[in-house]
Amino acid sequence: MILVFYAFAREVGVFRRRVNDATTLAREGFRGFRGHIGGKEFSVVGHGIGPKRATETARRAFDSMRGAELVIGTGVVGALSGELKPGDLILADRIFASREQGESAAQVAAFDDAHLRAIGKSLSAAGVNYRTGAILTTNRVLTTGEKRGAKNSTDAIVVDMESSAIAVEAAARGLPFIVLRAVLDEVDDEVVGAEMVDEDGNVNPLGATAFLVRNPGTVLKLPRMIRNLSRATKAIADALEAIAHEGKVSRA
Repeated sequence: MILVFYAFAREVGVFRRRVNDATTLAREGFRGFRGHIGGKEFSVVGHGIGPKRATETARRAFDSMRGAELVIGTGVVGALSGELKPGDLILADRIFASREQGESAAQVAAFDDAHLRAIGKSLSAAGVNYRTGAILTTNRVLTTGEKRGAKNSTDAIVVDMESSAIAVEAAARGLPFIVLRAVLDEVDDEVVGAEMVDEDGNVNPLGATAFLVRNPGTVLKLPRMIRNLSRATKAIADALEAIAHEGKVSRA
């Protein structure tokens, strides 16, 4: 069984459509689905946004869903490198974490080269392009200026809010873990509408209305963000399908 973690449902929506016999997780207290593809069984679990939610969900999932042959942290990330564009796929080789504002980031995980090569072989065999580099986990959305500073201080190329939390829990149980994420926004892009969603990644109607009233210009930026999200979620689906088998992915 391959155990996949994600923050909000749109991140794995394309992949769910490709999974055979996808069914909602029946286990109490979990969001997500399960199914199979390429002869592999997948359990895909949503943890919500932020390191605290990721830690709590990962602990419960590892205790409840035993026997995972591989654990994957997936979803969207923000670019810290000017070379990255929306939809680019990142296979992390290291994870840094900064838990408090102003705190220096520390490395919390490094992945074995042989393990990364095996995953990379599956991706390449399916024609899936990817980049390898370090990922930074923070407990909040970074501003544009902070993103460039984070790149300089850590050499990380992307940033998210959950990967380090899952890595720590997987390592404590001796489970093989990888981070495979897709870029949503470029390094100089502002994250649009983060205030409009709740911790589960769902749009909060009251929060969205209040945010758009205060920031009417955001409406003009939403179509681009939606296009970027579509590119990213397709890249995630391609990568997960490639890991399931080394054949040609459907790219639906």
